[in-house]
Amino acid sequence: MNYYYYAHTSHKEGLESVRRGVACMKEAKQRGLEHKLLVNDFRAALVAKELGIDGAVTVETIRDLDLVLERGDMLLIDSNEELPFKFERFCSEFKVFRMAQKCDEKPVFNEQIIYPWLENSIFADSIYNKYLPKTQRILFFGGDSDASKSILKHENFFDGLNMELLLGHYFFVDYEKELATIFDVMHESEEYTDLIRSSSHVITTSVQCALEAKISGANVVFISDSHIEKCIKNLFKTYNINIVDDFNQNIICKFLSEDTKTEVIKLINVTYDTFFNK
Repeated sequence: MNYYYYAHTSHKEGLESVRRGVACMKEAKQRGLEHKLLVNDFRAALVAKELGIDGAVTVETIRDLDLVLERGDMLLIDSNEELPFKFERFCSEFKVFRMAQKCDEKPVFNEQIIYPWLENSIFADSIYNKYLPKTQRILFFGGDSDASKSILKHENFFDGLNMELLLGHYFFVDYEKELATIFDVMHESEEYTDLIRSSSHVITTSVQCALEAKISGANVVFISDSHIEKCIKNLFKTYNINIVDDFNQNIICKFLSEDTKTEVIKLINVTYDTFFNK
């Protein structure tokens, strides 16, 4: 029996599913289980290797998963793609888990739904639980992609805050040149893990980044838009992650002025036990 994690990514969606997939596959490796990360994007496979998982297999879309799997394999789908018409057959031939995309997500057939906003279902690399001394730094991570150039649109928000920018993997070179007019210090995307673990303050628009930074003991602020799900808000409240709506600088400054309290949040993930249960 093999354990597969399918992470769908794109220039618009970023790489959050890959980060969750890497965490899951590292857990499988620790347990001595046969495992493979499946991705739909060559860039995602390279990022997975940076994060510690070699040999990710690229499949074109969710419809092609059965070309890789064999009957009886375990499959966890982390994708917002429309389910294929043959999904019912997937669920009969494989043991299927699916990462919920919305708070009220329900099974379509007999697959098991994982809700990644529950405290016992957070998929984050255990490396973030290994404490690093903090550098006094305000790090901004606007996600691995910024197709709409949201950072540039909110240029005034960054005035006077002395933030350092962590670039996304999907940022183009010409975009980096434009961002250099806003940030004096910019870090390459390959530095993601070390910077998240070592920064005293992290401001982000990425749910996964917010969780990883908080687990690492940072003072975290999540910049939200109007589409944030209630279940995510509840999770952030539990983890004491501050939420700011739409790049409000006044509120950001209030949170940044608060004393940083190092909180070591231990991951308790019983979902791993369920997924890896033979």
